[in-house]
Amino acid sequence: MPTPPTTPSSFRHRAGAFIRRQRLGGPRLWWTVQRKRFWAVLILALYTLMGFFVAPPVLRREIVDVAQKTFQRPAALDEVHINPYALSVELRGFRLTEADGGPLLGFDRLYVRLAPSGLLRWAWGVNDIQLDGLKATLVRYGETDTNIGRLIQAAASGDDQAKADAPGQGLPRLLIRHLIITNAAADVTDQVPGTPFKTKVGPVGMELNDLSTLPERQGQQHLQVGLEGGATLEWTGTSGLNPIVSAGHLAARGPYIPLAARYFGDVFKVTVPTGTLAADLDYQVSRRADGTYALAVSHAGVVLRDLAVHEAGVATPFLTLPDLRLAGGRLAWPERTAGADSLTVDGLTLAVRRQADGRVGPMPWLAGNGDPAPAAPAPEKAAAAPWTATLGKVQVRKAKAVVEDQALHEPARLEVTPIDITLDDLSNQVGAAFPFTLAAALSGGGQVAAQGKVTALPALRLEATASLTDLPVAAAQPYVRESARVDINDGHLSAEADITLTPPDGKTPGGLNVVGKGEVRSLAVAEQGGGIPVVSWDRLSVDRFEYSQAANELRVSQVTVAAPYLRLQVAANQTTNFTHLMVVRDKSPGRPSTPPAGPAAPAPALSAGRVVVTGGKADYGDASLPLPFSAHITDLQGEVAALSSSATASSRLALRGQVGDFGQVTIDGRLVPFDPGRDSNVNLLFRNVEFPDLSPYTVKFAGRRIARGRLDVDLHYLVKGGALNGANRVVIRDIKLGDRVDVPGALDLPLDLAIALLKDDEGKINVDLPVSGNINDPRFDIGSVIRAAAADLLTNLVTAPFRALAALFDGADADKLDHIDFAPGRADLAPPEQEKIVHLAQALGARPQLVLVVPGVVAPDADKAQLQADALDARMAQALADHYTLEGQRQFLEARFSERLGADQLPPLRDSFTRTPAAAPGAKAPPAPVLDETGYVTALHDRVAKTEPVAEQALKALAQARATAVAGALKQRVPTLDAKRLSLRGEVQAKVDGEGLIPLKLEAASTGD
Repeated sequence: MPTPPTTPSSFRHRAGAFIRRQRLGGPRLWWTVQRKRFWAVLILALYTLMGFFVAPPVLRREIVDVAQKTFQRPAALDEVHINPYALSVELRGFRLTEADGGPLLGFDRLYVRLAPSGLLRWAWGVNDIQLDGLKATLVRYGETDTNIGRLIQAAASGDDQAKADAPGQGLPRLLIRHLIITNAAADVTDQVPGTPFKTKVGPVGMELNDLSTLPERQGQQHLQVGLEGGATLEWTGTSGLNPIVSAGHLAARGPYIPLAARYFGDVFKVTVPTGTLAADLDYQVSRRADGTYALAVSHAGVVLRDLAVHEAGVATPFLTLPDLRLAGGRLAWPERTAGADSLTVDGLTLAVRRQADGRVGPMPWLAGNGDPAPAAPAPEKAAAAPWTATLGKVQVRKAKAVVEDQALHEPARLEVTPIDITLDDLSNQVGAAFPFTLAAALSGGGQVAAQGKVTALPALRLEATASLTDLPVAAAQPYVRESARVDINDGHLSAEADITLTPPDGKTPGGLNVVGKGEVRSLAVAEQGGGIPVVSWDRLSVDRFEYSQAANELRVSQVTVAAPYLRLQVAANQTTNFTHLMVVRDKSPGRPSTPPAGPAAPAPALSAGRVVVTGGKADYGDASLPLPFSAHITDLQGEVAALSSSATASSRLALRGQVGDFGQVTIDGRLVPFDPGRDSNVNLLFRNVEFPDLSPYTVKFAGRRIARGRLDVDLHYLVKGGALNGANRVVIRDIKLGDRVDVPGALDLPLDLAIALLKDDEGKINVDLPVSGNINDPRFDIGSVIRAAAADLLTNLVTAPFRALAALFDGADADKLDHIDFAPGRADLAPPEQEKIVHLAQALGARPQLVLVVPGVVAPDADKAQLQADALDARMAQALADHYTLEGQRQFLEARFSERLGADQLPPLRDSFTRTPAAAPGAKAPPAPVLDETGYVTALHDRVAKTEPVAEQALKALAQARATAVAGALKQRVPTLDAKRLSLRGEVQAKVDGEGLIPLKLEAASTGD
């Protein structure tokens, strides 16, 4: 067969010639197997057939089988397209599911086109990778258990040993010129929180250019991630893999904070409906010549706007933040430095409360009911170089804080706004001190300011000055109500102080120290709801105070209280208004108490140089008395010096004031303020107090009003170890009793007599009332002790008035001054009785209101016998005249005896006094009987005297004569004695005492009886 003519090499000409030959049935030598073009065509045809038609289903089946075997989960792939000429593979509709059919991982389209040019660099070359519609389902089951983790674990389970035996290799040589991911998304579920968290990440778009593991090659990259609520994360930069380097810009926009709050909702118990974040930074990751890596972050900035944080289920936010800005942020690693130029917070509002259980909320650590479990100890690591952190300036502007205390029975609320804070040159360097200022105001009035320097490391150190200006004391009202039913109607606190806080340093203990001054002005405290004042003052100032935490003491130089006022009222049930105002809180089941974290710290020792009082006033009232009592004390002046909480330190008292219109009270001495029973010596002096004002007390005590009088009282109390010894001296001038008042329990005593016995010639009554007792005895009551002492005094006085009178004079016998003794039948005063008359006359002169009652006294038997004897003696004396001999008396008495008693009675009587003496030795005749003439005459006298007639009138006359003798002797001693002050009474009968005398019992009375 001849060779065909040469034709043009173009494909069109060759194709035309081929067709013609086929039609004409020409020779087919072109198809012969010996020709290369035959094999080339055949290979091309097979390559095309295999690439377009055979390989796709095989690859599809292989991909599914490998995925299922590798991941041990169902897999599906809808389509596989291969372009053998473009060296590209396209996968469509890949799905990897869980065993239960739940979605796990998949994509809509994956397109990969190889780049043969990579072989020129001995690298795998990929010209283009396109991934569209990547979908993933991410589920976290436990702390470290996720569905992706399980997937990876399944894939790696069969290859562990092979990987272990494979020698270590570097990165494969790879060159990807262009990679793009579009419309990627992931459904994320975290089942670890109590409330499972679900969100969607996407769409995610990423474009990478010139991604290569070849040395020193970098490409441009861009990543954009969409998150829930419109939040975005965008990265633009360059990066390389060999070495790993990167530089670019990161930007985050949108509601990141609400998303994070939703995730941590079970931990923090909060919701964040609003809050947008805008964060930007430039970064660079580089590899240094020594092979180490470095990270540099610059131009970092954060803007947080319109943040609102709510407690779960609460409509009102407890934290709002209109604007927060962090500017000039930077970080360098491995230099370990981080910092920012400024942090500005505008309009922050924070509401904090103390809950009913005593804990502070809303705070994250309050989410659980129990205490957090202790953290496991972290493993020890080698000490790394510390980071250096700096912040040029922090500004908090126009902030607002609202503090509520719900642990009180009446919840408290305090609002502080605006709050402005600045801090400069913040640093974590050791010893770095940064200045700060603080200015705040209470919504109800008053300002707080502070400025100074604070050091954080190595320990907190502070040097600052602070001031409080016109803070309203009423802000403490709910806390005062916890213990007292009062209203704080006015009052303002101001103070200035230098504050230092130093750490311990060797022998120096360090701690907090505060030195300053302060005052509370215009305080007015009244009973709750009633407006009745209780305590007030114009000004209470502290000229200097020093607090030392190390010494645990508070020292005050001088406290001045100007124009203080106190109202003390005793109610009908004998409780005071302060008892009524005090509140005793029982533990409420609804308000559990928080157990103390440890032993309570001891209270600081208190000391004050002195407390000065000027212009003080007080109102005292007592409604427990039959007649309501009130007293007004004004112009209270003085001081209490050397106050101390030490159990052994005594304080000096020196106070004085005006009582009523013209009375005065003075208090001086010393006492231990916090333990007055230890060692106290106090004098209270009342001068010129109007006694009628005290009528309510005298009525209750003795049932009598006081019409007039003035009172001076000196009270001296000495206490040692709880033992009280008091010396009370009372001076009453010009007292006049008023009407009687029937009061149950009052003493039924003749007060008029008592006053007469006590009042001297100047119209004064001087009484000493010693008292004693143990003040540590819970039953001890000083008022009861004084009343008992006064009752004993008056009772003893009116029951033994002459004993009291005897005490006025030296040498007076207290047991004999109340009677005058007379011999039987006589009315004259013996010398001893005349001495009594002298003392009684002195008592009448010393006690102008004393009345002496002198009764006539007679002892009928003794006085009659004496009168009979006297009458017989008189008759015998008259009859015998100058012959008053013993024999004459015998003859006279024998005659009267025979006459009145009978002559036959005389011999027996005479014989009873006749004795026969013993015979003398040698006498021849017995001696003659001898008459005891003296005894015989005496017996005759006694027998005859009893027959002497005495008239009854004679006894009455004797009684009257005795009373007249006493009265006459007193008038002789006191010529000016008012006759009304000697009261002669009728006859009374008495008995002869042991000395044979007849006592005339005197009685005491008063001119008012």
